[in-house]
Amino acid sequence: KNMGCCLKDRDILQLSSWLGEDCHFKLLYKISRDGGSAEKFHELCDNKGPTVTIFYNTDNNVYGGYLSRSWQRSGGWITDGSSFLFQLYSNRKWNPNMFEVKDTESNVYFDEDHGPKFEDLNSFSGIIEKTSDYYEMIKDDLFRNSYYETRDNDAESIANGHNNVTDLEVYLVKEGLRKPWQEPPVWEPQTLESLKKFIGSFEPNEELNVPEVNILLVGQVGAGKSSVVNTINSIWKGEISTRSWAGSSEHSLTTSFTRYKIRDPSTGTYLKFRLCDMRGLEGDMNVKSEDIASLLDGHIPNKYKFNPAAPATKDTPGFVKEPTIKDMIHTVVFVIDGSNVEVMPDEIVKKLKDIKEMLIVRDIPLMVFETKIDKVCSEVDKDVEEVFYSETVKTSVDKVADVIAIPRSHVFPIKNYEKEGSLQTGISILALRALKQALLFSEDFLENQS
Repeated sequence: KNMGCCLKDRDILQLSSWLGEDCHFKLLYKISRDGGSAEKFHELCDNKGPTVTIFYNTDNNVYGGYLSRSWQRSGGWITDGSSFLFQLYSNRKWNPNMFEVKDTESNVYFDEDHGPKFEDLNSFSGIIEKTSDYYEMIKDDLFRNSYYETRDNDAESIANGHNNVTDLEVYLVKEGLRKPWQEPPVWEPQTLESLKKFIGSFEPNEELNVPEVNILLVGQVGAGKSSVVNTINSIWKGEISTRSWAGSSEHSLTTSFTRYKIRDPSTGTYLKFRLCDMRGLEGDMNVKSEDIASLLDGHIPNKYKFNPAAPATKDTPGFVKEPTIKDMIHTVVFVIDGSNVEVMPDEIVKKLKDIKEMLIVRDIPLMVFETKIDKVCSEVDKDVEEVFYSETVKTSVDKVADVIAIPRSHVFPIKNYEKEGSLQTGISILALRALKQALLFSEDFLENQS
């Protein structure tokens, strides 16, 4: 079995000690994920800053090279006096070795038709396909001790005499150790797939006779409730879609109570939850507390239009007079715009707190989806995977938890699909891990009811 291809804590500490400072590493290119083309390598790695390139040899030898400059498409042979080659594992055993650059000119090669190329350690040119279960990298001049000081090591002792790899990775080297404020998910397509699998196969307990769980979205006008529905629907459709009216307007775009079901195109069936969207909360035209209580208890029919002047009564058309557990709301999600939590109007905060009181009485779980995290932090706007390292996002999550008075772990930062033209793994992972938690909370609620 192969050792698995990704940097481990031990590797990071070792590389940091060779570099002379604490560093963290961001994966830019991974051949098994991004494909073996020089074009793709340059697209993902050029002009980014210093990098380490890591070869995972089929015999469980792990070795690579450090470049202190940015990779480029052109320039031919250049001299990087701070570059070095290294070894981390030898036939699976931890065996760290650093091979410093000798006093030579031209030790790294920049060319649009080449992958990462050091003297004494080359990768591939043009396009490389996998043969059986490995990539056959160029092995000419491998660790030949001419440009980098390998002492009494050579290609045989470092790489078993070949350069066939199960994977090759290029990481950006950034200064400073980073501690996330919350354990981030693994930002890989597999994570997204396993979340989809969990949600796709989720079913409420049969004995309860509840065909699907009801998740109510509550929030201020413009906080992104309807966009949450669109985002989750888009992830399942495999393309950006607009199911409910989303956009910004002075007054609530959602005027009626709507239960959305999400269809899984792979099976043609509906997922076992409904996202219930109600009128957005606004200062002067708020939904009546009586209506919210009726909604939570399962009296309010689908497509009911809220009337700020008068709540629903048992004479309202479609009013469910004797609701059962399947009509009730099983989890409530407050959708809160993270970028304006500081200036949320007092009457909105009061309304949310009133609703929270109603939930406590009924034992209904509450969580928060904090939206617009890209507006909270410019780093997250550039790369959503920075979310759990961003101090500004952490501060806004703390603030939300504080205002609503719920545990921080119940506040989920998400970014809705708004300006994106296509789906992105990171955005989808954030949305689905929040949805998964809502399903788990709903399940808890149902079990307590039974």
